[in-house]
Amino acid sequence: MKRPTFFLLTLALAAAHSDARTWTHAQKETFDAEVVWVNEDHEVKLETADGETRIDSFSAFSAEDQDHLEDLLFRRIHGDPHPVSWQEMNRLFGLEIWKDVFLWDDPAESAAKRMKLKKESKTDFMENHRAYPLGKETVLGEPVYTTVLYGGKKYAESLCFVFLNQGDIERPEKIDDEFIEKMADAIEASGMHVHDTLVPVLGEPDRDSIGKGLMREKVWRWDWNGHAILLSMQEGNYALLRILPVDRADRSGKVDKIKSTELRDRMRSCVERRGNGDVIIRNIPMINQGPKGYCSPATWERYLRYLGIPADMYQLANVGHTDIGGGTAAEEMIDATKGLLSFNGRKLEEIDDPLGIETVAEIIDEGMPVMWSFATSMRFQIETTRNTARRNGKKLDVKKEPDLNAGYDGHICLIIGYNKKTGEIAISDSWGPKFTERWFPAGLAVDIPFSRLSYIKW
Repeated sequence: MKRPTFFLLTLALAAAHSDARTWTHAQKETFDAEVVWVNEDHEVKLETADGETRIDSFSAFSAEDQDHLEDLLFRRIHGDPHPVSWQEMNRLFGLEIWKDVFLWDDPAESAAKRMKLKKESKTDFMENHRAYPLGKETVLGEPVYTTVLYGGKKYAESLCFVFLNQGDIERPEKIDDEFIEKMADAIEASGMHVHDTLVPVLGEPDRDSIGKGLMREKVWRWDWNGHAILLSMQEGNYALLRILPVDRADRSGKVDKIKSTELRDRMRSCVERRGNGDVIIRNIPMINQGPKGYCSPATWERYLRYLGIPADMYQLANVGHTDIGGGTAAEEMIDATKGLLSFNGRKLEEIDDPLGIETVAEIIDEGMPVMWSFATSMRFQIETTRNTARRNGKKLDVKKEPDLNAGYDGHICLIIGYNKKTGEIAISDSWGPKFTERWFPAGLAVDIPFSRLSYIKW
């Protein structure tokens, strides 16, 4: 959400000296004063009866005064708040989402702490916090499988609850029509329970849509104090609830686009050159695919977010026709994302040359990761883990030697760096922060089957 300038906001919030009260400073000092203005940086200008003025941060005052200032700030920007209080919303959700009527001026980290979400990733430009309760906790009285909070450089920007998703459902040995039908019924029932929990408190929702092209979804929408609460039920795939700023929901989820020149400069600034010869791309957000085979949707989400394009691995899995429990055909994911890339002035470029340092170096130097889909093996993963441990001065403790001759599995990850001195390539897997940067000898990739390279460019 674009924040108004201080000057314009100060004019808009100029008070008519009607908010007089006795204030209690954090140092226990008390004094009488009226509010001259408040701003989105959570500062207040006060004037005493004898004309003296002072500017303080909201945090300089007592908890009661801070609540009063937060309420005043909201009213002067958005008007009267919704009759349902933020405390009642927290009770309804069964989670401490709000500390006042407006989430979008809260630092993402403090909001995540209230919701007991672990930090998944923090870059110079964005952060995200995630939890995988896997149905052991409830939100709105419904078992929740995933909770994720996204933030920008500082403030919370969106929140998502996944109540049931085909990738989270325990799959039987045989997937037949009866199982698929039961799964679809369970997903619909989960979504409708959320719907029926919200209606008595927030009223009947509007029907709306979010996203573009194949990513477009029909949703039920409730608006509350600058928050758009969007319930999406995709038949047989998932039931989830997103909370976005109202103005962003009004734009079908679109955020302010970063200018191409600014983005190019930003990406180049993310290239780090280390004294040992490592060339590595920083600031790629981590997304943990969780206990399901969502490496493709999660990897795509990471790349798109790195480019400033909002993305969601569940939505990507849906349009990419990811199988129950995981597995996405590369061509289907490419077809599904073409419209999104085109809409944002980007396209996917295939790389014909085999994987090697010279193949990826020039692309990495521009700050662009390379997507690598291939048939991975236990041997490759163990050798990569061991090599990474060695270069970090550690010894990998393997209590039981795995079967290095085990078969292959389809996988996709990001190539994020290289070292010409040592002949190594760096990859990043969507398995959580511990897998942000892993290195393997480039020669290890020579005999890997079904290797395919691509990157997103202008």
